Amino acid sequence: MLRLQNYRVPFLHIQQRLITSTTNVVLKPNVSATAYQPKNVEKKKYEKWEQYNLFKAESISEKPMFSMVLPPPNVTGNLHLGHALACTIQDVIVRQKRSLGHNVLWLPGIDHAGIATQGVVERYLQTRQDISRYDIGREKFLQEVWKWKEKHGNTICNQLKTLGCSLDWSRETFTMDQRHTHAVNTAFINLFNKGLIYRKKALVNWCSTLNSTVSDIEVENVTINGPKDINVPGYESPIKFGLMYHFAYRVFESKEEVVVATTMPETMLGDTAIAVHPKDERYTHLAGKKVWHPFRNCTIPVIFDDFVDMEVGTGAVKLTPAHSKIDYEVAKQHNIPLLEVIDENGKMKNSGDFFNNTKRYDCRKAVIKRLEGMGLMRGIKPHHMTLPVCSRTGGIIDHLPKEQWFLSCSELNERAASLVETGKLVIEPDKFVKYWLNWTGDDRDWCISRQLWWGHQIPAYKCSVDRDVAWVAANNEAAAKVLASKFLRTLPDMIVAERDSDVLDTWFSSGIYPFAALGWPNVNRDKDFGTFYPLSLLATGHDILGFWVHRMVILGLELTERLPFNKVLLHGVICDNKGAKMSKSRGNVIDPLDVIDGISLQNLKDKTKEMHRNGTLSLAEMDKALAYHQANYTNTKGIPECGVDALRFTLLSQDIKSHYVNFDIATCHSNKLFGNKIWQSVRYTQMAYTKLPKLDKNLSVDDLTYFDTWILSRLAEMVEKVNVSMDNYDFHLATRAIRTLMYNEFCDIYLEATKPGMDGKDAKMAYAHAHTLSAVLNTSLRCLAPFMVYLTEELIPKVPTFSNNIVHNFQDATNKYLDFPQQKDFKHWKDADFEWQVNRFLGTVNLIREMKGLYNISNKLRPSVFIESEDDKLKTDIENSETVFLNLSRCGEVQFKPNPDKKYVSAMLDKDTKVKVELLGEDLEIAVFAARAKLEKKIKWLEDGLSKLEAKFASSHYLTHAPHWAQASDRQKLNTKKKELEELQRLM
Repeated sequence: MLRLQNYRVPFLHIQQRLITSTTNVVLKPNVSATAYQPKNVEKKKYEKWEQYNLFKAESISEKPMFSMVLPPPNVTGNLHLGHALACTIQDVIVRQKRSLGHNVLWLPGIDHAGIATQGVVERYLQTRQDISRYDIGREKFLQEVWKWKEKHGNTICNQLKTLGCSLDWSRETFTMDQRHTHAVNTAFINLFNKGLIYRKKALVNWCSTLNSTVSDIEVENVTINGPKDINVPGYESPIKFGLMYHFAYRVFESKEEVVVATTMPETMLGDTAIAVHPKDERYTHLAGKKVWHPFRNCTIPVIFDDFVDMEVGTGAVKLTPAHSKIDYEVAKQHNIPLLEVIDENGKMKNSGDFFNNTKRYDCRKAVIKRLEGMGLMRGIKPHHMTLPVCSRTGGIIDHLPKEQWFLSCSELNERAASLVETGKLVIEPDKFVKYWLNWTGDDRDWCISRQLWWGHQIPAYKCSVDRDVAWVAANNEAAAKVLASKFLRTLPDMIVAERDSDVLDTWFSSGIYPFAALGWPNVNRDKDFGTFYPLSLLATGHDILGFWVHRMVILGLELTERLPFNKVLLHGVICDNKGAKMSKSRGNVIDPLDVIDGISLQNLKDKTKEMHRNGTLSLAEMDKALAYHQANYTNTKGIPECGVDALRFTLLSQDIKSHYVNFDIATCHSNKLFGNKIWQSVRYTQMAYTKLPKLDKNLSVDDLTYFDTWILSRLAEMVEKVNVSMDNYDFHLATRAIRTLMYNEFCDIYLEATKPGMDGKDAKMAYAHAHTLSAVLNTSLRCLAPFMVYLTEELIPKVPTFSNNIVHNFQDATNKYLDFPQQKDFKHWKDADFEWQVNRFLGTVNLIREMKGLYNISNKLRPSVFIESEDDKLKTDIENSETVFLNLSRCGEVQFKPNPDKKYVSAMLDKDTKVKVELLGEDLEIAVFAARAKLEKKIKWLEDGLSKLEAKFASSHYLTHAPHWAQASDRQKLNTKKKELEELQRLM
């Protein structure tokens, strides 16, 4: 036989063949390594893919179009498991689409991440040069940010390439590049001119550490169940939270008092009213009354409003409308004035000489002390509370009234809601539709301005002549003056124009991303917009449905008059193997690069400590991480090397449409071993081909053996499941079908079944096996290819085959990619009745194996087997495939009549069939007693576990309160334990 030496295939679509003159065997390069080594397999493949422009979409093509954009990761970012999950989902989708002949655009981009990037660069300057942004000014600071971006901004792009993400890098965009900035300015000006963007004073989330407003998504609402000391930026000592302070307001010109309660006593300096419920009989006599403010020496009114809960506290609520969102809304309805007592730096103002310029939480102590001195304090008690914390800085969020820019959302929301309700915009899974309707049902307008330096400076100008002022939106100062002249009724040269120093919320620029990245607003010059917009699909995490998906929809509808996409696929949030959401505060974050490359426990500890030293982790976060590592990675001495493909396959082995997606390193390592199993199957097939004898006559499908036919039927079932599952984005079902076929059925059963035929003298049987081996490997590897991109790239070109394979003759694809197996091409092999028949054969083999394990019968002893059955077809199948049966069961002989001289242990396959295995080297009674004791112990353990799970599902509290993902996981455990119990009980 001829063999190729030192031959490398540069990519899947470049396949070279060598045909022998007698057998039409197509030999391929050898799988040289004896075991699967991910690092060697992954080496330099991505560079070759880029070299051949395999991921570049065609602007003009007759192929069906499929387009997606990568949700742009932060420029400051490093790859984390959340990114890995999201990108793998998208990569699997686009790789399959390419292999189905689509013209695919998967567009990459990086988000400028205003708050995150500014924070990183500020810390960098402080650490390296001991300067702040205020020391060098805005212009030089922005120069420093651009320097940092050029040096560090490509980190995550390189990591995405490591993960195998098949993005069209020729179209990569950055949300601060000139084209995107032009799109952002155009969007703002268009929306302003339509009257949808306006400026007003309103209550916003304010972070005094950042000196900026922040969006709701950047506010972490921390639950505090009682007194707790928390470190707050700007304070030397921790601040105690989780207390309720009760104090009295005295009714004006009366001896009565009204006791109120608050978790923030310092805000009482800005109280402008007391609210009670109109039906609260304790206070109805106070209608029209006022109470005396002890520090401002003035009165504030008592008002009546239904929002007050009479059952909570004293039923009287203090109102600080300038610093509470709820109070702000109530105050607007009752025309109650706002009094700002907290400034942008977190210090007190408008509070009298005694408190002015005092830091907020220092002021708290002073207020309490003075209230005590006045005899107005009524007690301090532990109290459950929610503390709004800035996720970027750890600072406590203040609510301040600020002049900001807002986008009017009411009409846009109505339109966005109706499109989902009418099915024109599909959200999958549909359980998230209710979240969409809740979000679009909120009438609050969107605050789009931020007081940062890094970001898109708002293209709005404050134009004035004397005391007359007009705000206009324009691309430059000259255009602003011309526009303002129409309102101010004067010549442009007479106008003073000052550009707003604020920048736009990052979510605004991200909201126009799907069309701006494709060339909008220059739609006539940019072919990409016409070809790829709207997008075919948007895939992202469900946690940003409102913050990003919603904004893209309302802005896309308003600015392009089209939905930016017609379908949204939402996936879960990444969690550890115990179902806990991964976060630095829990210490359970896993770096995917550590999973890919492996890392020792000591190096993991050193890395964590270094992250604390460079400011990435706080001391508490570092301690949590070290404890987690010690608890979870001590036995394995760290994280074992798994490789990229095992990571990708593991991430999609969970239901990505559930709320949470669990990740288990042990499972990931098991999937690396699965990769090795596939590797060995290709090596076996290559070696089997070298042993093929000469075949004198043509082979036909009628020459396929019992197990050839069975594995082809199972292959057809797998191809069907994979296609249906991938169409429905049920990737966990696709990976399960592939693994079951390749690992359990092909490697564990079929390969073993071929060994007698490949080693024997029956040429037809050997060739039937060879044709089947090649077809099954080629098909299953192509199904696996979107998931395990490197391993399949390595192995598919090395699967030997025939130029006229009787099972399925794979033709070179007409495009650049190997065709994805289709259900229609394999369904004729499907035979459910025959599979049922073979399953009885295999069930008998499995029962024998279980019995041998239970009774400690070594495979080396090769016992006899006696089959007592009324199923003649089963007996015929075993007789006709006796060699395979004995090979699979590791037995010496199979009989259908008992041998009275042998000792047997027995078990029931079903009511018609009893299987007996010869007991060798053991006393029968002792063996039976020991086996029964072992079985009873296992059964008792399973029954106890089942009882606990069944008790859960019998509890109405569990069914109504337990998370959906937890119930699904428990349901799967319940079914698995029931099946295990049935298997064990038949051995009794």
